[in-house]
Amino acid sequence: MSSIKQLLERKGRRHVTAALASIAPAGSLVSCSSSGAEPYSPGSVAHLKMADSYSLTHPVGKGGTKPFLEEIGNSRNVDIEYYDSGQMGKQADIPSVLRSGVVDLAVISPSYVSSTFPLSSIGDLPGYSSDACVTAYALLELVQPGGILYEEELEPMKFLPLWTGSIPGYEAMTDGKDPSRPSNFKGAVLRSTGGALDRVIEEIGAAGVSMPIGDMYEAMSRGTVEGTLASPISITPYGLEDVIGASTYGANQGNFTFFYGINIDTWNSLNDEQKKALTDAAEKSQESVCHELNAARETSIQAMKDAGVEFYDVSDNAAEWEATTEPVLQQWINDAERAGHPAQRVVDDFETAIERNQFRDETSNKPSATASSDAASTNADSEEGAN
Repeated sequence: MSSIKQLLERKGRRHVTAALASIAPAGSLVSCSSSGAEPYSPGSVAHLKMADSYSLTHPVGKGGTKPFLEEIGNSRNVDIEYYDSGQMGKQADIPSVLRSGVVDLAVISPSYVSSTFPLSSIGDLPGYSSDACVTAYALLELVQPGGILYEEELEPMKFLPLWTGSIPGYEAMTDGKDPSRPSNFKGAVLRSTGGALDRVIEEIGAAGVSMPIGDMYEAMSRGTVEGTLASPISITPYGLEDVIGASTYGANQGNFTFFYGINIDTWNSLNDEQKKALTDAAEKSQESVCHELNAARETSIQAMKDAGVEFYDVSDNAAEWEATTEPVLQQWINDAERAGHPAQRVVDDFETAIERNQFRDETSNKPSATASSDAASTNADSEEGAN
């Protein structure tokens, strides 16, 4: 019989608690799909499928999903069949896969599904906190039942978030050209992930090209693109420090946010013990993933420096970078309001939640970056997971 640790270390499909299921009382195992299922009886085991865009070695997986699965592994009433690295579909497809009941739990990244979740990308916009913990906990308030994002967008799509995260601190990066001022990017061609980032790139006068980050090395080598806006966490996994020559430090041009959650039909079919097992595990992930991502950012910055990337502290030009945030935010509000969405209310609630969670900020007294973390050497994932 495999241990939980061995199960977590396997590639691909993982029956996280199959070993535990074998010791459940006879007749207690109940087969249940996510849609239209009979409720689980007390003492039964919920067999759930989980789709992830990341691997368990990526900072998102290491800090969030792995602790979640380990905690669930201690439960005798929930069994999770886990599929990593985009095996169940690209991030843009996951909302449909989850809503249809093909899987029960998954991660949703608003930037990749902005047409479905136009308001949920609020945490990706520039000008807010670049601390992963502040952003994630602020978003959690908005995406839980009673929060505006849950009521407006997530509940109608049958999605109940269990924990949230934020890949923090997008910087402006180039092939070597001085990136310290927004005006330096006028006319440049930059790789973009889409969503809120497209608005930032347009505001600084550049042209955005949508492409997977895995294609960026070749694109920069050939001069097809001249740079990108990205978190340092997303650079080192792909060896992009070899083709990026310069980066801002402190430009705070947004984040990449994500929500791990469960199909609401599945949730409603669970008994109280099963719900408690999931929420207890999610609370641990909510806390641990933001610390992991804050640390990974500093580690990746140091790894980029070690590779020869020059960082430009933008403190002297902070006002210029800050001046780009208000037009981006206002355009985001205007576009959403024209489509009938309460964007201003979302902004107001998010800013209030940011203030309420400001005490969580770890960036004000961050330690010196070192190159000792696993995050710098991760070679499979980025902010885009496997896509």
